[in-house]
Amino acid sequence: MADEARFLVVAIDVGTTYSGYAMSFTDEKYAIQAIREVDGHSPIAGCPTPGKVPTALLLKPDGSFHSFGHKALHYYNIELDEEGQKQWMYFSRFKMSLHQTKHLSRSSMAIAANGKEIPLKTVFAFSLGHFKDAAIDQISSCSMYDVDPQHVKWVITVPAIWDDGAKQIMREAAYEGGLTSLFHPERLVISLEPEAAAVYCKAIHLMSSAVHETENTSVAYESGTRYLLADLGGGTVDVAVHEVQQDDLIRELHHATGGAWGGTYVDKNFVDLLVRVFGQASIDKFRREHQGDWVDLMSNKFESAKRCAEQNGKLFVELPFDFYGFMISEGKSVKDSINRFNNANVKFSHGKLTINFPEVRKLFEPVFANILAHLKHLLEKISNIKFMILVGGFATCRLLQDYLKEAFEKSFGLRVIAAREPSLSVVMGSVLFGHDPLVFLSRRVKYTYGVESSRDFRRGVDPESQLTYGDDGVAKCAFTFTVFVRKNTEIEIGQEIVNTFSPLCPDSIEVKVIICTSDDVNPRYTTDEGVKKAAVMKLPMPNTAKGKNRVIKVFMQFGATEVVVRSEDMSSGNMAKRRVLLDFL
Repeated sequence: MADEARFLVVAIDVGTTYSGYAMSFTDEKYAIQAIREVDGHSPIAGCPTPGKVPTALLLKPDGSFHSFGHKALHYYNIELDEEGQKQWMYFSRFKMSLHQTKHLSRSSMAIAANGKEIPLKTVFAFSLGHFKDAAIDQISSCSMYDVDPQHVKWVITVPAIWDDGAKQIMREAAYEGGLTSLFHPERLVISLEPEAAAVYCKAIHLMSSAVHETENTSVAYESGTRYLLADLGGGTVDVAVHEVQQDDLIRELHHATGGAWGGTYVDKNFVDLLVRVFGQASIDKFRREHQGDWVDLMSNKFESAKRCAEQNGKLFVELPFDFYGFMISEGKSVKDSINRFNNANVKFSHGKLTINFPEVRKLFEPVFANILAHLKHLLEKISNIKFMILVGGFATCRLLQDYLKEAFEKSFGLRVIAAREPSLSVVMGSVLFGHDPLVFLSRRVKYTYGVESSRDFRRGVDPESQLTYGDDGVAKCAFTFTVFVRKNTEIEIGQEIVNTFSPLCPDSIEVKVIICTSDDVNPRYTTDEGVKKAAVMKLPMPNTAKGKNRVIKVFMQFGATEVVVRSEDMSSGNMAKRRVLLDFL
């Protein structure tokens, strides 16, 4: 079926802590439907993020799919006994592995709660496949027609700070999950999360929840306005800086930035507090022997408490029922352990761990400090920012909202506002992005891109370590970084950068090009620190009649959400055109 016949756009957002999907028809693109009840478990009941489900995947002992979301949590925590939990594979908060794994590859593994491993890509494939089936079932149940996945445009969200290899893992996971295939890549769009949130906020007219009264802030999207959008998620903070153009398009002012400062790092500080109160050995043993209870404590009980944190307020965290008996078996009760901790700001009351604000601040402020330092650095580099827009699950935390308002509103003369539905902004905006990917006028390149090449050696300029000799005896510099586009360069959407290549040998039937990236604006050699040999580009040149005197022209787009490459074999009679697949893994 032709592209125009794909009448439905479905966006899937696999988050660190919570996940979901949303969709709309092409003739009613603003009538977006979010996730509804799945597998008999409402995504609203007991969930701090209405409209989403916990990022929880449960596989059977044989590695086959069982469930995702609330059903996975329930089955793992309630229906499986301790022996079953040792056999079944439960995965949560696995998204950060794509950001944190060094030397990411197709063989990179995800570790289940019981220590078993399967490929990380397969974990994402199961998750995406689950949402694909749920979305198709939902729309089919409301329509007189069955919906074929091949008639859908699929949109997968990713943090803008991810590298190209992580994006490729998600695309290949979508193929493995059955959304589309390698033969129809056009049916799948990668959406950058802060961009998608910006599109949604622009579409619905931002409504502030960072102040006590609700106010319309559609002025944030007036022509010429500059704003900073911070996507504050569970794992990462993803920051984009935009300017609205006269034609209502959006221009990126700085390449996407951010870091691993999301809400789950508050969780780590909470675990450290539990260790100080109850002891490292006891906490480690409880996590090991009561895996389901630990998951429930962190994913539901503390997550709910964390989002309710306010200035000068307390946190009330309900401890798992089995934790009390466990501590007695360890020779110390919960209440006695808290009393021995002897901290006036940590108490036990009405079956809950009560944490007063001085100790609450210690949980949050180390994470807040990283966010503040990064945002301040950006605001000092880019002038005339009028708004700071907050989206993402962590943005629902009033304590964080107040912290950022206090830090930036007076000193930088801007307004800090939160989207009306901060937790759903990304997935809803990704639906709109799927309908209109050209809403952005330009983007800034995140890395310096180039290729590894050889040129004449410059004595006194090039280091001797780079010296080599060609077949003709000429001194060469072997590992030169030939730049295609430099970091933070503004590239218009659709703009192509053209380069030409020729074979080194007369009988070569392909040219193999090594794509390199660097955080440096002016890398000189591919052996420099920080330079990554990121991808291989194979350019077929089957007609060898002209020997070395053959030219292949390569057109590269760096302004899209993924690097897009096509080539033309200028030496062939028919100027053959091919789509080039880059392998960043």
